[in-house]
Amino acid sequence: MNRTVTHSHRVWPAGGGEMGERIRQHDWAATPLGPVRTWPQSLKTAVDIMLASPGPVSILWGPDRIQLYNDGYIVVAAERHPAILGQPAAKSWSEAYKPFLGRVLDQVFKGDAVAIEDQEVLLLRPDGNGFEERHFAGSFSPIRDEMGAVGGVFHPLTETTARVRADAALRESERQARLLLAELQHRVRNTLWVIRSIIRRTAATSETAEDYAMHLDGRIDAFARVQAAVTRDPSAGLDLEILVAEGLLAFGAHEGERVTGITGPSVCLRPKAAGTIALVIHELATNAVKYGALSTDPGRITVEWSIDKSGDRPHLVFRWIETGVGLSGEKPSRRGFGTELIEQTLAYELEGNASLEFTPDGLHCIISLPVSEILAEPGSHHQ
Repeated sequence: MNRTVTHSHRVWPAGGGEMGERIRQHDWAATPLGPVRTWPQSLKTAVDIMLASPGPVSILWGPDRIQLYNDGYIVVAAERHPAILGQPAAKSWSEAYKPFLGRVLDQVFKGDAVAIEDQEVLLLRPDGNGFEERHFAGSFSPIRDEMGAVGGVFHPLTETTARVRADAALRESERQARLLLAELQHRVRNTLWVIRSIIRRTAATSETAEDYAMHLDGRIDAFARVQAAVTRDPSAGLDLEILVAEGLLAFGAHEGERVTGITGPSVCLRPKAAGTIALVIHELATNAVKYGALSTDPGRITVEWSIDKSGDRPHLVFRWIETGVGLSGEKPSRRGFGTELIEQTLAYELEGNASLEFTPDGLHCIISLPVSEILAEPGSHHQ
């Protein structure tokens, strides 16, 4: 009995998802690889392995390093897909070829395998506007042809950009945490130093235990208000207007009543400067309650400030003006905590200077502080 055997030509490559179909439909005759029927078996075998691989894999074949790739590689190719299929790597990845990819391929075509881990590659953005940093891990292995020569490169890889960025963000977060901890420790030490100083100075200038307790409580409260604001947002400056308003409000003095005005440009103070200035405001208000504008019905307080740029260094000029008091016009002989704070501490801690003028109508206090020593910069941490 005669048997007729029918041979069917198997379509190659079989399967392979989207990229298998694209490889089957591609006009390879128009590329340096030529028609598929002329491809060496070594290339076809490598392509079969590539298409069966679950992860991103690319093959770069021949002197022109013509690129083929599987479905997993589509994510890596991104906006370059599918245009890079059948194109020379030097064209497909032009911006990465000279600084990195070309050198690696040259090494592999000499017979060496190359592994990469989190390799940084600068690739052109999809809109063509600048470059973006991407990272990859993988390997480049030689594929030998039937003659034993290196015919191409088998290149499995994974994009690690997301992990690298996450790791970098974690390291930056840890660095910021260390900085914040160090800053917190520094501020705690500063706070304890200031409180000890307040206790010591208050004791030295108080005549009775009752006087000591009253002044100490008020001074610590004034300083604590600043520390509470710093704790809420360590990176932000403290608004001078709010500092003045809260300092006066602690004594029941409201703007528009006994306080005729609190005016000046927007000023954000560093925590250290804010702590000292809050104490100054507290001492001025305390003095006003005992002897000045808040001790008599006609008394009024005006607080204003401005930035003086006339000198070598810009200065904040702060004015506390009391009127309607009826003083002798002579400076008191006794120097208390407030006088020492205004005339000495400001100069020592903030490189400022101050004058206290006891006019017949009331106290005039003018303070000048270099901007560089007291103003906070947006988004930064200050001591």
